[in-house]
Amino acid sequence: MEKNSNINVSQIMAEIRDSLTLPDKAYFFDTTLRDGEQTPGISFTHEEKKSIAQTLNEMKIDVIEAGFPVTSKGDFEACKSISKLGLNSEVMGLARMAKLDIDKVIEADMDSIHLFIATSDIHLKSKLQMSQEEVIQQIQRHISYAKEHFSTILFSAEDATRSEINYLIRANITAIENGATRINIPDTVGTISPKAFGYMVNKVYKAIPKEIRIAVHCHNDFGLAVANTIAGFENGASEAQTTIMGLGERAGNASFEETAMSLYALYQIPMNIITTKIFPTAKLIESYCGGKIKIGRLQPLIGQNAFAHEAGIHAHAMIRNARTYEPITPQLIGINRSDNVIDIIEQSIKFGKHSGGHALKAKLEDLGINSNEHQFGKIMTHIKEFGDKGHEVSEEDFLAIVKDVMGEIPEEEQHVILEELTVLTGSITPTSTVRLKIRNGDFIEKVASSVGVGAVDASVKAIVKCFKPMSNIKLLNFQLDAITGGTEALGHVTIEILDIESKTIVKTSATHEDIVMCSVLALIKGLNLIAKKIKNID
Repeated sequence: MEKNSNINVSQIMAEIRDSLTLPDKAYFFDTTLRDGEQTPGISFTHEEKKSIAQTLNEMKIDVIEAGFPVTSKGDFEACKSISKLGLNSEVMGLARMAKLDIDKVIEADMDSIHLFIATSDIHLKSKLQMSQEEVIQQIQRHISYAKEHFSTILFSAEDATRSEINYLIRANITAIENGATRINIPDTVGTISPKAFGYMVNKVYKAIPKEIRIAVHCHNDFGLAVANTIAGFENGASEAQTTIMGLGERAGNASFEETAMSLYALYQIPMNIITTKIFPTAKLIESYCGGKIKIGRLQPLIGQNAFAHEAGIHAHAMIRNARTYEPITPQLIGINRSDNVIDIIEQSIKFGKHSGGHALKAKLEDLGINSNEHQFGKIMTHIKEFGDKGHEVSEEDFLAIVKDVMGEIPEEEQHVILEELTVLTGSITPTSTVRLKIRNGDFIEKVASSVGVGAVDASVKAIVKCFKPMSNIKLLNFQLDAITGGTEALGHVTIEILDIESKTIVKTSATHEDIVMCSVLALIKGLNLIAKKIKNID
């Protein structure tokens, strides 16, 4: 796998490396099709399962757990279909310590088998209702039987982290003695800390033959699944059982994306994974979840904000060198963004209340907009005010703000200035009162009130009334659009007005988060344009 020149192990990591039991290579066991599909509300179709398996194979996942064949006819058929795809990835089937389960994996013609049985006291007493010795006998009997049909057998002691450590080691050794070629240590309900899990993995590692690959399967109930997986790798594990997007029971499993890139970027452990396929694969799985599970905005690496920057100091540094505030290049995981300034501005720098002048200047230059000092300041003010109200400034919002400010008439050329707007609405007839300053030689003040079918209608009528008898204004067209949709979107109003006497028609627009204010500003802007075109306003 191609190395990234921007990834460096820190000095501290280098110093502690000798104290860790790191593997020579990291293997990845993907259980998206089995444990991932156990996510409440998620059920992949037969064709989707085949598509997922092919995509995982293209990413060079080492082992694909295609399913649990005994659970249903559909799961069996999917396992059998995936087994026939001719994948380079090893295709494995899950089975309990039961002959029927094992036979179903055999019948599905799978490459290898994953056998499990619980070893914790709570599972033995409450679920299996078996003694420790009875579980040992089950391991001996069924792994021996599986060995007659499979050369590769993975054994999992379910709920390992709540099992008595010496009994856990005994169960694993029993499995190996009867034909298991790999063992898995599951943190089934996510109830252990990284340090404790690392200790447990290391105890097992020291007790079994070194040629036996140790896998770790961690759940995210306390948000520690990836951390625990990494702790396992620091202490003798070499296979990570993960799911795409961290799908799985309850709070999910260890995220493949986070685990793989942590082992790659922080530990520099060799692996087969084609990292550029990570993001596209996650997006594919997201699409198959039918909107029930989505990639979180703050999800590491693949979330919308993973490579986004708003703070001024961050944006300034990013423009100079993207690595200042990004640990890896987004391209490394398949996010299509080059590291030139234009791409960084367009795809990474977001505008809001924390934005700084360097990012805005670079963005405007990229758009070919030459703003003066006053316009630049006004654009920045609008962005920050919109952000201060808890809104996200989207690309569409940003462009609307810029268009609005750049289309403003300079103050010294304005003939109509809004001084005050008061609107009364609710259970009463909508009423609006406006106070305008209108240039007629010198500025004169005009006040008018009007009612209407709504606040916008009343405000427009009040403003038009201020111009009578100086000028007869008629509103020809009024269009209101939400820039990005939703209740928090900026409103964008486009109007067309006619000065009847001069037959002057102007079209203008304005942007504001308040619909009434947006409408009034658009009308005022239009009246200023008419006033400029009319030689004598009276």
